[in-house]
Amino acid sequence: MIMNEDERQIFHLALGLACIAMVQLLGVEISAYIVSVSLIIGLILVHIKLSYVHLGKGLEWLIERFERPGALAGYGALTYNAAVLAILTLISSQPQILASLAILGIGDAASTIVGKRSKQKLPYNARKTYGGTLAFFIFSAPFAFLFAGPSALLVCVAAALAESLESRIDDNLIIAVVCILLFKLVGG
Repeated sequence: MIMNEDERQIFHLALGLACIAMVQLLGVEISAYIVSVSLIIGLILVHIKLSYVHLGKGLEWLIERFERPGALAGYGALTYNAAVLAILTLISSQPQILASLAILGIGDAASTIVGKRSKQKLPYNARKTYGGTLAFFIFSAPFAFLFAGPSALLVCVAAALAESLESRIDDNLIIAVVCILLFKLVGG
């Protein structure tokens, strides 16, 4: 079975929406505990996988289905969890947390889905497109604005631009750092 990037991004989007719902239903503190536990379990599973132990059909299927070829098994899930945990613990305003989760979950997924289909490459990063960067903003901005108001639009723009830069750092982490720093700067 081969990973389909669209399915991977839809899964990314679904996780983002689930995180938003979890924060709204359970609150920030309980959500942070749940994400912390899932991150620890994920690290244990990655360690087991790196030890060449079979994880069982269900987990092996998930890894094969949703991890990019050549990537460390579970790497994407771990960086996503780490990004969500950073947002939950380093931003103190629940509206800004929700906006950041929308930017991470919706914007990042939209940028890949649209960017894959766009032709015009960015002059500073041949792996990214104008369409993907614009989609990041267009799809995340309404949700971020709904949660945190006008200041969230600045954060969306900055996160979209940061995601478009060439970097060896996972974009989940970059987006989380941008959201955290900018929401700290704009207050709330």
